[in-house]
Amino acid sequence: MSALGHSASGQTRAAIDARVLDSAGAPVPGALLRIPQLERVFAADARGHLRLDSLPAGHFMFVAEARGFVGARRELALSAGTPLEVTFVLHPSARLLEAVEIRARSRPRLPAKLQEFAMRRDRGLGRFLDPDQMARANGTELADALRPILFGARFQRNTEGIMTLVSARTLNVPTSMGGTANTKLCGVQIWQDGVLLSDPNASADIAMPASATSRVGQTMHFGADKDFDVFGILADNYMAAEYYPDVATTPPGFRTATASCGVLVLWTRVPMREQTPGEAGR
Repeated sequence: MSALGHSASGQTRAAIDARVLDSAGAPVPGALLRIPQLERVFAADARGHLRLDSLPAGHFMFVAEARGFVGARRELALSAGTPLEVTFVLHPSARLLEAVEIRARSRPRLPAKLQEFAMRRDRGLGRFLDPDQMARANGTELADALRPILFGARFQRNTEGIMTLVSARTLNVPTSMGGTANTKLCGVQIWQDGVLLSDPNASADIAMPASATSRVGQTMHFGADKDFDVFGILADNYMAAEYYPDVATTPPGFRTATASCGVLVLWTRVPMREQTPGEAGR
């Protein structure tokens, strides 16, 4: 898949009439509309409407987003003439029901899938958010809840507007295209419940040289497209997290050929159950 850039001259201008609605058809006031390739962002009015003028003609990725909603992305072709009319529909982020308070004399037992999480936490090789810490982050963005454990890593949007997790280190990218030198940020793998969701170092954004017909170079995306967008996801959906900044600290079960820039492991929420009297002493 290619990361699209504008291809027309700066003298050709285009316009867009956009609306941002929720899944019920109601406007989303103050929603943001980003154009990552142009590094521009616009805010919708109280009716969820935006009129963008003086945009360059060409192909661009547009990202509509608002707090509490899953972001929506659309690839649009802009040309001079009649403004392009487009509607973005945002769906609410999935939220679990509020936890039911259970009074018990014994401490709730970790679910089976977190037994190995507890063993790794006790060894202390990584950085961890346990169920109690994650529960205190309910109602906040997952990215905000994770920041205390992401030593040497940060969230950053890629050329398609997807919010990804990257390390402070960089990777060298082969220079087979036009002899251009390329580097890219070192992406952090993201696992969820033992399944690899995002392997950003298996792909690369290559800066292409300017052509005879265009002074502006394009960015081409090569390799696997497995970026996982963390924008709009609430911490409520998760009960634990663990982060390993390098291969040396990464447990064998999460090591792959492209895990050298760090690994984030997320565990989705399941009910905690009360220990029986016989389990309490174990």
